[in-house]
Amino acid sequence: MIKLNVSVFMAILVLTLVGCEKVEQEQLTVYSFSGENEQLSISNGIIVLNDTEEIFNGGDLKVTDDFFNNITSYSTTFYIMSGDKKDVILSNNVVDMTGDTVNASGDLGQISGDSAIRRIKIDDTSDLKNILYFELTAKDRNGKENVYQLQLPLTEITKNNGD
Repeated sequence: MIKLNVSVFMAILVLTLVGCEKVEQEQLTVYSFSGENEQLSISNGIIVLNDTEEIFNGGDLKVTDDFFNNITSYSTTFYIMSGDKKDVILSNNVVDMTGDTVNASGDLGQISGDSAIRRIKIDDTSDLKNILYFELTAKDRNGKENVYQLQLPLTEITKNNGD
C-alpha cells in the first residue's frame, strides 16, 4: 500500500512538473488616445489588444458650454477610416424626452470581446495609429444639428519584447 501511494505521489509530481513548462506568453498591446479642439476634448481613452480579447474604452468627453448649452439629443461615435470606408467601433445615443436639455460631457462607454476592433479587417494593429476618429452629432432645441469630429492619434503604452 505504501509503494502504491509513493508511485501515485511520484506520478502526480511528474505531471505537475511537466505542467509547469514555460507557457507561451500572450502578446499584449495597449494604446492610449486623447484629442481636443475648441468645442470638445476626449481624455483617458484606451485600447487593449491581446491574442484572445480586445477592450476599447472611449474615455471621457468634456464639451465647451458655449457650444452645447441648448442640446436636446446627441450621439457619439468612434470609428476607423479605412480608405473612404467608415467602420464603427462604438456608438451611443442620448435623447431627452422630457423637454429639457442634456449634458454631453461624461464617460463615453466601453466595448470588449474577441472581435471588437479586429473585425474591421485591418492588416496590422500598427495601422490603427492614425485612423481612429470620434464624431459628436448634437441637435439643439430648434432642431439644428451640428457635427463635430476629432482625429485621435494613438500612443502605444506597451512595448513587446521580440520573442
